[in-house]
Amino acid sequence: MFWKIKALRKSIWRRLGKDQGGARENHYILKGSMISCFLFLIVGCQSDISVSDKKNTNVIIDSYVQSEQLGELDVLIVLDTSGSMSDNYDDVGDGMDILRSNIESLTLDYRFGYITMDPNEPAYTGPYDLSSTAIDMLMAPSLLPMTTLEEGFSATYKFLNSEEGYEFRRPAADFLLFLISDEDEQSSITADLFYEWLSDEFKDVNHDVVCIANSDNELTGWGNSTGHEYIHLSNLYNKDLIDITEEDWSVWLSESSYLTKRIDYIRLSNPDPLIESIIVYVDQIKTEGWNYIEETNTVYLDVIPDYGAIVEVGYNVYEN
Repeated sequence: MFWKIKALRKSIWRRLGKDQGGARENHYILKGSMISCFLFLIVGCQSDISVSDKKNTNVIIDSYVQSEQLGELDVLIVLDTSGSMSDNYDDVGDGMDILRSNIESLTLDYRFGYITMDPNEPAYTGPYDLSSTAIDMLMAPSLLPMTTLEEGFSATYKFLNSEEGYEFRRPAADFLLFLISDEDEQSSITADLFYEWLSDEFKDVNHDVVCIANSDNELTGWGNSTGHEYIHLSNLYNKDLIDITEEDWSVWLSESSYLTKRIDYIRLSNPDPLIESIIVYVDQIKTEGWNYIEETNTVYLDVIPDYGAIVEVGYNVYEN
């Protein structure tokens, strides 16, 4: 696949009139060749000077690879079971059952597991699979004991390195993690460190993380706090936090991960693209079937790319 991506980048650079540049983590930047210049026009004995001040530009290429079709999938739900969360249990159960319906359209080889956010005693219930009923899925969150600690990162780490965690996790299965709390993450593990650990732990399979917590808005009430670490972790996975204060967030679970829903959009990494310069390739083929939405700085494709497809978007930006 690497040679396909490399060839595609060269094609985009060529289309934008540039030479190959350096790489970033998920996008590429190249110095433009546009420079400030002076044109001297001489007419008769009079010299007129016209100045054309062209700004330097960079070329940026953002990309993603559509996930392959699912084989095995393990879903771990890390749930805040403090007293303030008890009225969210039904939403969690309903949402996971909706998610299961979507997963079953992709694979029947899946399992769900639930743990608390207490790393000292990360109580576990599961696994729930194809044989589990809708009632099983609805009741699962309420089977966990009430806890006071809200350390989702530490609890996940502790569980996945425990005997129960080894039994739940299948080495060849893709992995989807949900972190659900009405408080911010309170363990000593930062979002950046947690992201690095997950990326290494699941380097041989696809993995994704979905965070459901309080966003930074006026609806965050007394006894709750904004989930800053969960917001940051979500951003590291190129997505937004699902706001737990919204009434219908449980329905969004089925559309929250690239593992369970093919992606038809890409959010650009630079907030100020030169719109007229945007070009889009899907598997090395230039496509005109896309729209750019300025409000969200996102390119939406008219057709959902197939499993394993490489999508790249190239565009110019002015240098600062």
